[in-house]
Amino acid sequence: MSNTAPLEPQPIRIAGVEIPVAEQTPLVLSLVAIIQRQEQELQALRDEIQRLKGTTQRPKIRPSRLLKPPPKPDRQGKRPGSAKRSKTKDLKIDETIVLQPETLPPGARLEGYRDFVVQDLVVKTHTTRYRRAVYRLADGRLCVAPRPAGVDSHFGIGLKQYILLQVHQNHVTQGRLLEELREWGVDISAGQLSRLLLEGHEEFHAEKDELLPVARQISDHLHCDDTSARHRGCSAICTHIGNELFASFTTSDSKSRLNFLRLLCQPQEQYRWCEEAQQSLEWLGAGKKLYQRLASQPDGCWLGREAWEQQLDQWQLTNPEHRTLVSEAALCGTLLTESWYAELGLISDDAPQFKVFGFIHGLCWVHGERKIDRLIPLTAAHRRAKEKAQGTFWELYESLKQYRLKPRPAHRQRIEQRFDRLCLTKTGYPDLNAALGLLHAKRDEFLAVLEYPHLPLHNNLAENDIREYARLRKISAGTRSDLGRRCRDTFLSLKKTCRKLGVRFSEYLRDRLAGTRGIPRLSELMRKSSQGPPQPLPT
Repeated sequence: MSNTAPLEPQPIRIAGVEIPVAEQTPLVLSLVAIIQRQEQELQALRDEIQRLKGTTQRPKIRPSRLLKPPPKPDRQGKRPGSAKRSKTKDLKIDETIVLQPETLPPGARLEGYRDFVVQDLVVKTHTTRYRRAVYRLADGRLCVAPRPAGVDSHFGIGLKQYILLQVHQNHVTQGRLLEELREWGVDISAGQLSRLLLEGHEEFHAEKDELLPVARQISDHLHCDDTSARHRGCSAICTHIGNELFASFTTSDSKSRLNFLRLLCQPQEQYRWCEEAQQSLEWLGAGKKLYQRLASQPDGCWLGREAWEQQLDQWQLTNPEHRTLVSEAALCGTLLTESWYAELGLISDDAPQFKVFGFIHGLCWVHGERKIDRLIPLTAAHRRAKEKAQGTFWELYESLKQYRLKPRPAHRQRIEQRFDRLCLTKTGYPDLNAALGLLHAKRDEFLAVLEYPHLPLHNNLAENDIREYARLRKISAGTRSDLGRRCRDTFLSLKKTCRKLGVRFSEYLRDRLAGTRGIPRLSELMRKSSQGPPQPLPT
């Protein structure tokens, strides 16, 4: 990009009208860009209206692959994964039936068997009646035989496991699940099904609450993202915090830095006023008067939101904005003094709520490229400038991937220089120059991997994890009770964590419901997996 000369202006054609070069003033170019953006938005709105009305939508026809044949592979032989494999060697055989020919000629000799394996699925109800003997004792009292251990409900472990699996893994709605169970002959009411989904899951909640505290001890980075949610008919937010070992989802009413800091302080919401808190308050942009007012306050620590609110009242802080800033600073004081996140990096999509004082923060390169990709070129020269900038951007991305594997000071300096040249070179396309300027303003966060090679370059992990919550939101809408909200967050977190640790979610549910404890706690598996690569799911 350093040798790129300013692009020569060319005529622009819009709506059949050609705008000559002499009339392409900055105001005209800005208006043309606005018109093209509005055309795209109007078409998107038309498509959405047609979708809601159930009418025919405009088809999206992709370019034919035949126009551009795929490149020939360099390697010889078959493509990876095409080799034949045994499809039945790992299957558990439940029943073996030996078949014999109907007639055999004299002298036939058995040479062996040729297996033909058939996989099937048997789903049926199984109702057990426990007849508890009742005896009348000599003193007139009754003696009733006790129920077997673990039998504390009219619904068995298998049924409870199936219900939780259908709702939290297969995203079956409660109404359809109730209809299915009744068709199979299960006598269950809507209220009983709701209680099985919501009540008696304290052990699951406790295990979910262990994930983040353990992860901050064994991890060197966390991914952060959030998405919209609905709770009690109102807008809410679901925040995801996770990495390659775990995923934790928490739905709350606020999309703010204060809410994010409270999540990072799990399991205890602790506020600490100290020197680090004062530094954080200054970083947050608090006014000089507020900063000086609190600078003389003695250090202290408050456990719980109620105790902290009382302290704010004692400091006579009545302005809601001031109370929020001071609360954020006090939570930062807790995080920084406890050394929980001393060398822990946060990876996000540049949302302001994820920027915390004193933390290593890396930005997602995939989100950064969108600032360039969303531009609408007006001329062929603009299009070439955009494509060249995107090409250079992804070349830098590949260089950073290589740098993470083998960091070298000379390589680091070249990457920094190339990033500066990309962002500071004037291309002749004003909108592109503005987009590149925004990237350069976040230079330290995009290039944080040069200082901390353990940081990932993108936030795709969080994007993929939270996509399932978005699908669930479309299927089952929102939650209607605090307990329902907590159960949704808990089981989604546990399911995602099981997948990352190589644990079958169905077996995990049965193990916990039965109380056998054959599968270790997920926090223990996280510690073991941090010492080596996670085990893949069995096939």
